[in-house]
Amino acid sequence: MQDQVSTVAVRKIARIIGKPGQSQQLRLALAKLESATRREPGCVEFAFFQAISDHDSFVLLEHFSDQSAFDSHMKLEHTQAFFSAQLVSSVTAVDVPGLR
Repeated sequence: MQDQVSTVAVRKIARIIGKPGQSQQLRLALAKLESATRREPGCVEFAFFQAISDHDSFVLLEHFSDQSAFDSHMKLEHTQAFFSAQLVSSVTAVDVPGLR
């Protein structure tokens, strides 16, 4: 059963709210994160979008081949650097199983 669980794709939609007045810096940090993440083994999709009506609000679409790829992504230097920049006020992520 463990092998079956580890091969299930990980798909998430995350709403990221940036700290007020930091939207431009957050957009640049997300672009850098997106570029690096797309080159990771197991990354199927990684894209962010900025809201038109609220410049501090972003949506991130994440799709990794399995839990191991996602776990590795969270530990990589570019991911840790993104969170260390402290540009984010809140993140709300929703798992999206079965999304094709």
